[in-house]
Amino acid sequence: MATATLVGPTADHVLDRTLLGSLLWAVAEKDSGLQHVSVAARPGRTDVVLFYTGASPCAAEAAGADLCRRALWAATQLDGWRLRSGPR
Repeated sequence: MATATLVGPTADHVLDRTLLGSLLWAVAEKDSGLQHVSVAARPGRTDVVLFYTGASPCAAEAAGADLCRRALWAATQLDGWRLRSGPR
């Protein structure tokens, strides 16, 4: 399992959770072991939980961060959003 937090361009901006889930699946590599994506959106931030099969916790966290970065880079709908670094 991996968790990530995306921070919005403004404190009141809310990201469409269905859109983000679809974008994450679209940029996921087929052999990544990704099994499930959960997205919780609230003003100014969106929390993502990604479930991977066969991955160590460290490998899952790295894969989850990479997946979120790829989605942020690939989709103009996510302009202004960034991956939060550090403790959640």
